[in-house]
Amino acid sequence: MSNGDLTPAQREFSRVFLIEGRARGDHTPEYMGCMRAGPIDWSLGAVTKIDCPSSQQYGKFVERGKSKADADRPTTSLVGLFAADLESTLIRLAKTGCAVDLHYHFGQCTDPQLFDVFQQAIVWEDVDLTNYSADDLGALDGSETGKVNETSELSAREFYQVLPLAFAEVAATVVTNEVIDVVVCDSISCGECIGQSGGCERVYAVTLAAGGSPGTPADVVYTLDGGANWNTSEIDSLGATEDPTGLACLAGYMVVVSADSCSLHYVLQADLDAVGGETWVQNVTGFVDKGTGTCPLDIWSVGNYAFISAEGGYVYGTADPTAGVVILEAGNAVTNALWAIHAMNRNVCVAVGSAGAVIRTLNGGDTWQHMSAPVGIGTSLQSVWVKTETEWWVGSSDGRLFETLDGGNTWNLRADWAGGTVYDIAFSSDNVMTVAHTTAAGVGRLLRSYNGGNSFVVLPEGVGALPASARLNAIALCENDVNVVAAVGLDGGADGIILWGED
Repeated sequence: MSNGDLTPAQREFSRVFLIEGRARGDHTPEYMGCMRAGPIDWSLGAVTKIDCPSSQQYGKFVERGKSKADADRPTTSLVGLFAADLESTLIRLAKTGCAVDLHYHFGQCTDPQLFDVFQQAIVWEDVDLTNYSADDLGALDGSETGKVNETSELSAREFYQVLPLAFAEVAATVVTNEVIDVVVCDSISCGECIGQSGGCERVYAVTLAAGGSPGTPADVVYTLDGGANWNTSEIDSLGATEDPTGLACLAGYMVVVSADSCSLHYVLQADLDAVGGETWVQNVTGFVDKGTGTCPLDIWSVGNYAFISAEGGYVYGTADPTAGVVILEAGNAVTNALWAIHAMNRNVCVAVGSAGAVIRTLNGGDTWQHMSAPVGIGTSLQSVWVKTETEWWVGSSDGRLFETLDGGNTWNLRADWAGGTVYDIAFSSDNVMTVAHTTAAGVGRLLRSYNGGNSFVVLPEGVGALPASARLNAIALCENDVNVVAAVGLDGGADGIILWGED
């Protein structure tokens, strides 16, 4: 946005919401009617120059480099009216010492108490109170009468802006088949080692095979510039009738798994450039033989390791796609097809599948445990996200969304969208969550939560509409910018669709 297009923020149009216990499905934001947001202060780290003696003149030095200290935690403050007849919220929070989340919302023409409606939200996560103070509590003469303000200084792990999103269909000229998975594989770079990137530019999606006669193999469709331009890479190690089932970035490689081929397929991520000509490699090492009902259905990478869920309750793992996989779980916990898998880190991973199957590992896959099911035997779980070791989210084939707060022992229904399927769940931050839901009528839609799943809005917010689709299979969010969403699926006909959303 150019400066000529902006609307200046005004203090009188901001409001404060507090989430005690931090953002979670059962924590409702509280409107703080008699509080105001204080200033933002964020020290980004002192810069120190690195000198070297001048080759031109004695006694002089020239700058050859620089070093930069780590950024400090961002700080802000809350200022409120000290009440004559009520307990102070700020004093109570200071005494408990528990972290909270804060939202500063800007709006103008809507009810300021509506949490999900705003022009912009500034979200503060994992906030600690570092100081409390109050104005003079008494008066000695008439000049000292008036209100008493109280103030808490706050320190947060991070803060960011949340803005309404607009969506457009992209890559329509290169996408012909249904798109079944998508990932963001990027990091912030100033251009020293790779091309400059804000951390959300490199996005990769995988399609089904063309089918027919003659058919063509599945493709990886990708952008290197944040959705402006799109390229395709034919997965030539897959057969023309073999469909992929998942996609991930692992240790510098792009990895595709397929139940039809009962294998993984890989190529260097760096080879997926605008030039083309790369060759994919198939690896069957470690997979149980094709036809035994143990082939891969989904994959999730934590960067240096990937977990792969499969048919028959199998789970595979790999740190190096060129070496193949190892069996982590051989259908001992459950024998169900495990349609989706997600890992919080190398140790904590959850897989879900048919007949409500849920299994977890807390030790990197050494042992797996069958957990309680939030749905009946006739319903499948199609999606999963592990937010913490104990808080997980799952989506069902009958349009419901569940959260567990105790590591899968008990479940809480957080949304019931009256049928359809919840195909994917993703968090870009502790507060911002996006869900891909296809309705019972066969319409793909996206829902967004700003408070960790306590409430949802249908995207896009405000004016405009989501480009029509018959099904949305997967979403990819960017941890470097909560206002970037990629969603993939099937359009109203037989073609695939890629939707790109940003502020």
